[in-house]
Amino acid sequence: MNFLNSYRIFKNNLKGYQPNYHLLRLEIDSQQLKNNIHFIKTKFNIPYLTAVLKSNAYGHGLKEIGKILDSNSQIFYLAVDNIIEAKILRNFNIKKPIIILGYVPQNILKDLKRIKNIILVVNSLTQAEILSQKINFPLTVHIKIDTGLHRQGISLKELITTIEILKRNPYLKIQGLMSHLAEPTNNKNLSIKQLECWKEGVAIYKRMIPDYQSHFFHLLATAGINYFSQIENNLARIGIGIYGFDTTTEKNLSVKPVLSLFAKIVNIKTVKKGEGVGYGFSWIANKDTKIAVIPCGYYEGVPRYLSNVGYFYYQDKPLKIIGRVSMNLTIIDISEINNLQLEDEVEVFSTDPQKLNSFNNVADIGKTIPYEVLVHLSPQIKRVVK
Repeated sequence: MNFLNSYRIFKNNLKGYQPNYHLLRLEIDSQQLKNNIHFIKTKFNIPYLTAVLKSNAYGHGLKEIGKILDSNSQIFYLAVDNIIEAKILRNFNIKKPIIILGYVPQNILKDLKRIKNIILVVNSLTQAEILSQKINFPLTVHIKIDTGLHRQGISLKELITTIEILKRNPYLKIQGLMSHLAEPTNNKNLSIKQLECWKEGVAIYKRMIPDYQSHFFHLLATAGINYFSQIENNLARIGIGIYGFDTTTEKNLSVKPVLSLFAKIVNIKTVKKGEGVGYGFSWIANKDTKIAVIPCGYYEGVPRYLSNVGYFYYQDKPLKIIGRVSMNLTIIDISEINNLQLEDEVEVFSTDPQKLNSFNNVADIGKTIPYEVLVHLSPQIKRVVK
């Protein structure tokens, strides 16, 4: 999806929410979002907290989450993956400084000047050389070192050279050092090695940059946040945690999910015993069965693996998905519910972790992680902030 298409989608979502116009409603609990942020910041005494908004704010809605957090004094930075996400935030008049975690192509580096208040992450020695040669306007950078994840980041042996190259350009302001843990929840030995590497990287950085006292040092995200007091850092990048998911080994985060999805029934009918439902007739009625058609399929974010095993809810009653989940439709068994009518709402995904349609339970069915389910929620679904 290019920037213009993304912008049109989000621009349309600016219009006031009118329930009668939408078959789907993705609801954001803004107070719970604030509660999650407050808990994480205060429990770990984090001086500077960065909220990660990449991938459409983990499916929650880049514009909606950005607007909520722009006025939140406990959030210092917003972090996105790419320049497109940064432009979208600025187009919605969101003012907080933005860290761009990913690579920005050389031919659009000049666009960073217009976005303003941007921090660019330097992920390789080659990128440092490009920036040193091409940047002719003030630009703040954080240097990422590879402590063992082996994705983005420069090696420790390249750190001195990288800093020297960046210093050649007076427009470039080095203001931070960062990295990322590979497996803080399941591989403690690897994390210890990465923490040792981080310590060495910090020492090199301080030798090369005498005025480091005002700089930012950040290694930890949600899963590794319990290491915060054990290492030298003053900033944490929290993504899945602020959205209400505890990915730590310790399971000591008092956070709750903030996103739920509702859909209106668009058809009700009775399937006779022996007849099938959906593509391939993967479900056959063993008795006359009352069904409802829900306008929400794998395009909207209902995983296809929920076919014949997943559940939606009407109030507190689970309603089993029958037949294959289609691109834009899912069928549920409503035989046990009386008086359901067209346009009554069912709950597709719940904030309640005990329900069968919670994001954690849905991810478990597919042997995946809630991140994957969340980011597949279509950006065309109307986000409603409560």
